Amino acid sequence: MANIVFPDYDNSLLSLTNSILKFYGVNLGYKGLDSLDKILDKKYKNVVLYLVDAMGSEILNKHKEASKFLNTKKIMDVTTVFPSTTVAATTTATTGLPPVATGWIGWQQYVEEEDKNVVFFLNQDYYDELYKFDYNVSEKYVKVKYIYELINEKKPDVKTHEIFPEFRVKEHKTIKDQVDTIIKTVGNGQHNFIYAYWDKLDTFLHEFGTQAEIITNHIKEIDSAIKYLYEKINEDTLILVTADHGQIDIEGVNLWEYEDITNTFLHQPAIEARATAFYIKDGLQEEFENAFNKHFKDKFILYKSQDLLKMELFGKGQKSPRTEGFLGDYFSLAIDKYSFRLQNAKHIHKATHAGLIKDEMMIPVIVLNKKAL
Repeated sequence: MANIVFPDYDNSLLSLTNSILKFYGVNLGYKGLDSLDKILDKKYKNVVLYLVDAMGSEILNKHKEASKFLNTKKIMDVTTVFPSTTVAATTTATTGLPPVATGWIGWQQYVEEEDKNVVFFLNQDYYDELYKFDYNVSEKYVKVKYIYELINEKKPDVKTHEIFPEFRVKEHKTIKDQVDTIIKTVGNGQHNFIYAYWDKLDTFLHEFGTQAEIITNHIKEIDSAIKYLYEKINEDTLILVTADHGQIDIEGVNLWEYEDITNTFLHQPAIEARATAFYIKDGLQEEFENAFNKHFKDKFILYKSQDLLKMELFGKGQKSPRTEGFLGDYFSLAIDKYSFRLQNAKHIHKATHAGLIKDEMMIPVIVLNKKAL
């Protein structure tokens, strides 16, 4: 298991966000990144946190020629949070809190009041995609305070912005479109904090795998756009580029073929395919453990969820009142290339994330500013 990486919350995406928050006078009690704190001491009119979904350190390493500019500006690699997935990581990036504190753990989470596995980002049921909720489930059960509000409370003169891709802003069809909006925003003459998010790399990796030509070409596109951004900004603007996770090429395991396991389920599995929460019927715990380990002991490590909380795998600090319920009775961690198919073999990916493999867990910290380094 030499390729396993556990989150280091003192040198992580959590730390990166807390360095930014401290720059604006906000202290949530979490450590920042020492080298980034020194860079932020130089003061800036504008700070941009640019998160490129799935652009993990190992993805850049696999496509070194395509990511030449980004690699020259990288100052370090850090871990993401656990699970190494967009829901957990981007919520950490935009709140400054670890998953244990936000309750945002994975793509789909079992909500007892609804007796459904809810995709918070889409506000719909995971196992029945046609079922839409008539209220905002996450707003009711896992409401969080975002960094924009925290910054504005301390620095009311700072304008905060979100800059999203096409799924939210139809004009942002390419990353260059998004970069142009960032350039325009930092040129507004005011003090600005911007959180920018780009999604297409993650989508392509899921569909085509980590080595496909389309991945190389898209990383070239990202690299070129970020280089253009660097050339257009002045010294008053600091750009920090990072990712929420990487991806690993996977082999799917159809969980529903193993009836000795599924017969023990109280509810359908939750969270992610490589970081999975299981809810087990009373009295069948030992049966579940034995069956799971018989089939999967070389592919996944099975823990009691309470033990993972004690290990602080999801982070330190005050737990969200929902976190324990979202983790179920047992939790499996992927330690190899395998990934459960939770929807009876639908939505098959060639690559994915959420496990503890280095390719998923390590992310870059890239700094763009002519006076910063």
